[in-house]
Amino acid sequence: MTKANIITIIRIIMVPFVLVILLTEMENKEIIAFAVFVIAAVTDAIDGYVARKYDQVSDLGKFLDPLADKLLVAAALIALVYLQEVATWVAAIIILRELFISVFRFYYLVNNASFSASLPAKLKTTFQIIALAILIIHRKLPFADHLRLLGNAILYIAVFLTVYSGVEYIIRLSRPVRK
Repeated sequence: MTKANIITIIRIIMVPFVLVILLTEMENKEIIAFAVFVIAAVTDAIDGYVARKYDQVSDLGKFLDPLADKLLVAAALIALVYLQEVATWVAAIIILRELFISVFRFYYLVNNASFSASLPAKLKTTFQIIALAILIIHRKLPFADHLRLLGNAILYIAVFLTVYSGVEYIIRLSRPVRK
């Protein structure tokens, strides 16, 4: 197993901690969940850097890395919907798109075909992570109401990018698989 894949697996292991922490009644749960969420999000850049620098790009990594992102985002969305910080329809659009695209990503991987993330998809993930981080921590910061509005505004941009990049993938996936 490569170092990059180990980092990705650590990120996947962090996902349930974000969910459980947010859904408990512990004091300062938002701060702890925010810290775990941000550390998990940052490991995405780290594992990618390690994979490229040490030539550790693997099929397993190509599958696990985006899966880890999707799991992290989905866990945060589910918790935030439960906490009534995010609208259910927003979470549903994002999670359903991620499930749909993951199935196709797996199909392409099994068929030894290329399926790289597009720029809108990378922006989507970035906006999702920023919005969710704000929505996790906003209650513990000054101007909480304004931060909640900012977090939701960024999340709505992420929803647009989610739909846009999903449609873009569908168009790209409708072409025959190139090996």
